Amino acid sequence: MKLSINPAIDFLTKHLFELTFQNGEKIFNTIKFQPNGTIVDHANPNALQTWIYDQNKLTLFENDGEHLGEFDVLETSDGTILFSNGSLSLVPDEMVILRLSNLDNIYQEIVRHIFQFQIKNGRTVTRDFKLLPNFSIGGHADNDERFWSLDEETLTVYNQYYIPTATYKLTKNSNILSGESLPLLANQEILLLELISLNSIKIVETDINQSIELKDEELAFKIQNIVTPTTKDYNTQASHLYTRGTDVASISKAQYINGITDFNTYLNTLSLHKWTKYTQAKSYMLKLKINGTFKVSIVYSKLLPLHPTVREAGYETAFQDIYQSKVDDIFKRNNMNYLSNDSEIQKETFVYEFETNDTQTLTIPIKNDGIASLVGFIIEGEAQIDEAGWYAVVDKVAVRDIRLVINTTTFQKETYILGNLSQIENQIFNQHESSGLNALGDGHLFVNVVDNGSTLDVDAVNSQYIRVHPNPNVGGAGGFSRGMIETIKLKDSGQYDATHVIFMDDDIDVLTESFKRVYALLSLIKPEYQDHFLEGAMLDNIDCITQYEDTGFITHSDDVAYMPVKASYNLTNEKDVLRNDLEYPVDNEYGAWWFCTVPIMFIHENSMSLPIFYRGDDIEFSIRNNAKLITLNGLAVWHLPFYTKKSKALENYLVARNTFIDQSINGAENFASGVDFLGKYLELYKKEQRMFNYQAADQVLDALDDYLKGPDYIAAHKGIELILVENKKNEKFSDDVPKKIKQNLHTVDEYQMLNPMDLKLFLETDNGHGLPEYAFNKFDDDLSNVAVLNQEMLENPGKQFMKKRVVVYDTYNKAYCIRERSQSKYEVNESRLAALLSQYQSDAERVANDYKEAGKKFHTAEFWKDYLGLVDPLTND
Repeated sequence: MKLSINPAIDFLTKHLFELTFQNGEKIFNTIKFQPNGTIVDHANPNALQTWIYDQNKLTLFENDGEHLGEFDVLETSDGTILFSNGSLSLVPDEMVILRLSNLDNIYQEIVRHIFQFQIKNGRTVTRDFKLLPNFSIGGHADNDERFWSLDEETLTVYNQYYIPTATYKLTKNSNILSGESLPLLANQEILLLELISLNSIKIVETDINQSIELKDEELAFKIQNIVTPTTKDYNTQASHLYTRGTDVASISKAQYINGITDFNTYLNTLSLHKWTKYTQAKSYMLKLKINGTFKVSIVYSKLLPLHPTVREAGYETAFQDIYQSKVDDIFKRNNMNYLSNDSEIQKETFVYEFETNDTQTLTIPIKNDGIASLVGFIIEGEAQIDEAGWYAVVDKVAVRDIRLVINTTTFQKETYILGNLSQIENQIFNQHESSGLNALGDGHLFVNVVDNGSTLDVDAVNSQYIRVHPNPNVGGAGGFSRGMIETIKLKDSGQYDATHVIFMDDDIDVLTESFKRVYALLSLIKPEYQDHFLEGAMLDNIDCITQYEDTGFITHSDDVAYMPVKASYNLTNEKDVLRNDLEYPVDNEYGAWWFCTVPIMFIHENSMSLPIFYRGDDIEFSIRNNAKLITLNGLAVWHLPFYTKKSKALENYLVARNTFIDQSINGAENFASGVDFLGKYLELYKKEQRMFNYQAADQVLDALDDYLKGPDYIAAHKGIELILVENKKNEKFSDDVPKKIKQNLHTVDEYQMLNPMDLKLFLETDNGHGLPEYAFNKFDDDLSNVAVLNQEMLENPGKQFMKKRVVVYDTYNKAYCIRERSQSKYEVNESRLAALLSQYQSDAERVANDYKEAGKKFHTAEFWKDYLGLVDPLTND
């Protein structure tokens, strides 16, 4: 830790002093000695008194050089000035005492902050409002706010003429100062004002690099490695999930910084909120094995709601109030996401300065006062880092013996699966330690690869802790059921006794650090959360930074069946990282199996998936087991986003059919109680009809038709054959876009409303079906006049209304198709719908009971062994 040459001068220039008579009467109580040798008192920068300090004597001068006063200073060995006796030329016969001002504490606190200056519940004037140590105002350039002063209760702001323009009440909480303007004219309005702290910066001068004293019953458990971008990451935006600012150079195992590198990021912050809530960690520390000349800034951050009521209540209480309200669940979800965005980031920063001659291990204790959500750090200077990580102090008896099994299912995706296995082999199994999260590879992880395509080289892939299982192509549902069967076999045979199973997709890019953090969190988890699922996030592997979903929920809306709990967050954005750390309560929440960790108590002979190929098996598993879910920043995989692989065969047929089955097997009262899935998919059918997508509407009817055929029909059609039939009904897009369509592509995302009368006609006639030809838009005959709609929009009434045809454009694949109005196709579908609804009316209860009874068999390992051909018919083994 570097210190000034003269500690006493350091102390003089960093604090606020007061002058009093011997009887305690104050003369001035806000005297500031500037490093440049001038003296500032209140908001009077033109009073250019000066000072010098030499051999324990402080001498003051008037602005014309005349002697003002002289004090004998009593200081301690570290430079702290206790008090000094002296005299002023203005009162030569009186003893005057110079000492630390009683306002110094509030002064020190205020000048640390960067404020947002705003009109209360109104516009923001500036986000860079600084009360500078010399009593001027910095960052914000306005003649009405130039200087400031304070007394015991009030902070006053002055204009360029030293006339007061606003006052703020001082409280114990300097993060938010409330005040009001002081009108200069009689007819001026009094404005309510706020100074909201965005960052509070404190230079720490004490040596914090001291070994943490652990009790005999405690240990320091490493819970997160500090991770840096790979060469591949630097070619994408993903690098900003690791660090910001100066790039980190990796040479061998060391990391080199020459500049300012910010580790206050999605992958490198520590969630104090969640590690404290869910684990038995008692305290935290940052450890850096480092060498160089540098500053380390520890940054604590949280979201500060801008809505006064939410700010007072806190997000947790506000979100619970919204969740318990009697409004639509999508509105609740959207409102919670809106409120988390209607916020400012509030930071508290502690800056430590170091200079080392060789590699040292610096240990920085982390405060955990329940205020900050996340803590991160910034390194500025030149440094070589050999190792870095977050640690938790925990009782030894609290650490659990965790053994994870990854069950991943693949079908002819060798590039993905072999790349992920290579990372697991090299970064976990071949690089493990004896304790902390890096001990995962030391007998705490096993990988089952279920190969539905039977194309992997089993002998080449298999190793001590990786096992490939060739399997029929029975989709994710069959693959994950096979994985569960193999997990149970490992335990029964004594080969590996798992405590948790990670269900993981194959078409993903993994971050092995995420598996290690799952291991760390589960090792320290509190007993009351040991039955919770851990859900990893799905990040977009095209832009590499957008979170598509972590958890989802089943809605009650007729328009949407399944929805992410959170909006799409840009995880390079600090606010979105903090928003992602909040918890948003919803009903019918589930964890998808791109990366979901499940306690072994839920994996047993009667816990298998349903034979529904894929899409919905993971949702059914969550809802059936009443899953309680934990998410954590940094638990994630990169997955091809759904917008790249649109298929009506999946969304209109498979998801709809499987949803009907899921609800019947589990009972409507247990599976998303109160949700009308038939109503949802009939509304989807109607939207497809109104959009002239008659084959897609027919696929919805296929879903209902096949569901009504009963569980034996579904179980008899193993594999993908039913999906292939539906795929043939998918509309065909072309990337050869005509010029007349190209000229209107700029309108693709426009959404047009209808007036109430036209909307009523649009809904009652399914967009004019049954009306005579002359009722429709005659200008559609010219392709340049045909409305262009985004394929993502199921409905756009204003653009569709009374049209003969529409252009549907796939914005990702840059392809189009034209949908033509057809009264005959519409009527064929309507006739089929009427017949199916009649059948549903008569058979629904019986069919639902058949599924419920069949579910008892479908969920068993015995059924799946037979279904997958694992049972030898001669030995029944």
